[in-house]
Amino acid sequence: MNIIKKNTKTLIVYGSVLLAMTAGCSDNFLQDTNNKDLSEGVVFGADATAIAAVTGVYDGLQNDSQGDPGLPNEYNVKGIFKMANNITLDWQDPSVREDSPFFDFDINPDTDIPVKIWPNNYRVIGRANNALNNLQPAIDAGSISEDLGKRLIGEVLVIRAVSYQYLAAVYGGVPLVLSIDDDPFKGRDSQEAVFQQIVADMQDAVNRLPWTYDGEKGRVTKGTAYAILGNAHMWLGQYAEAVTAFEAIEAGGVTSLEPNFLDIHSVSNRNGVESLFELQWAANGDLGWNRNDEVNILQLFAMPTDITGGGGFTGIPTKELYDSFEEGDLRRQATIIGPGEEHPDPLINIIDYDGVDINTCGTVEEPWVGGTPDQRSGYWGVKSWRDPNIDGWGRTVLFGNQGHIWIRYGEVLLSLAESAFKDGQTAKAQAAFDRVRNRAWNGTAPAKTVSLDNILEEYRHELGGEYSLWPVIRRSGEAANFIQSRYGVSIPSGHELVPLPNSELSINPNLEQNQGY
Repeated sequence: MNIIKKNTKTLIVYGSVLLAMTAGCSDNFLQDTNNKDLSEGVVFGADATAIAAVTGVYDGLQNDSQGDPGLPNEYNVKGIFKMANNITLDWQDPSVREDSPFFDFDINPDTDIPVKIWPNNYRVIGRANNALNNLQPAIDAGSISEDLGKRLIGEVLVIRAVSYQYLAAVYGGVPLVLSIDDDPFKGRDSQEAVFQQIVADMQDAVNRLPWTYDGEKGRVTKGTAYAILGNAHMWLGQYAEAVTAFEAIEAGGVTSLEPNFLDIHSVSNRNGVESLFELQWAANGDLGWNRNDEVNILQLFAMPTDITGGGGFTGIPTKELYDSFEEGDLRRQATIIGPGEEHPDPLINIIDYDGVDINTCGTVEEPWVGGTPDQRSGYWGVKSWRDPNIDGWGRTVLFGNQGHIWIRYGEVLLSLAESAFKDGQTAKAQAAFDRVRNRAWNGTAPAKTVSLDNILEEYRHELGGEYSLWPVIRRSGEAANFIQSRYGVSIPSGHELVPLPNSELSINPNLEQNQGY
């Protein structure tokens, strides 16, 4: 699913955000840029335009390189993705570690993290509600085919759930806005209510969606819906139900573990066998900022500044994380490289970058810290650094098209292990736990008994650098212990949650700030 241009229609205001339902399109669709006569009746008046409209719901998770006013593509790095990495303390931003707002869990409500996560996700929700408001009437009127309409409703329910589960994981309870007629200034619903809604929506979606698509990858599937359903059950403490949802995924016959861990994030393996939901970006990569397409900026922000001349904002792992991997765990070299180590991807030879005369990530004697040893560790993330064409500021290519995996089967298996363990199904938990570890050793891993702490450590090593670990840790109920035991940092009461942005509190008197902020 490549999204090239967008025609923006049907505006809904929620909080401080103008939520636009956009009719996104594929390479050969809606080339006519005249949209003055577009209406909901036109957009949802035929199969092709309805598909484009739903593609526009996905588009809310991407943004073009300039984005909506005040909400550029960088939110993917500085907002959602940066927060999800750095709050685990295993990853740093370019500041003195002890001065980082993440290190003491005291995030300012006026900074990038809360200010961008909230409006961007509610923009997606607004687009989804617009589509849901129009799809069933279009089916009833015979404007779009029933089978397609049923599927598109399932897709929209899943995309809306993606935003709601992230909002709830980060903020706790948030307003459930499920219709274009809902009060845009309502107060917060409970976290439990949010996940109950997600359960209901995903139970509907799994009956609407296919396991796979003919020739079109990137759209959500029945497997995506089951993964989100299982996650929601876990948040609600419904572990037996979560086990059932997670087990349904592999039974579908199209999803399994990638045999080689390094291949999961290969630039040539977009939408691979393990990927259950992957953000798609367009193929254009150059030095221009003023474009209207979707491009992946994550690699630039993860690569060593000694190569790129800038960046290093989300991809700076700690030595503590590097040292925490067991001997023989192949995930370490596929997640982090340190001073004196070569890049594990055969496509990337470090010496090929302009101005570099070694084929390693710095040297032991002179680690790559970008000239700021008190701020950067000399260790660098690998999972987003996989495209050899991207070289950074002052050179030629800033952006790329590598997909970003948001949900994959390795995480699902660990969630299955956690759910089964908490439900007393110890043998099933051990089996799922061992599958993940055995893949990490490319054969048979050293024996380790399944336990909650061991599962959390496996999440840490399986998902590190993928921007999805913190919601899993908070969901476990062990976030405070996890941080204390690994970094000796105490989380202040209530600060496992991100504060609501002051910009939203100022315009909606029915919102209340999280405890402790």
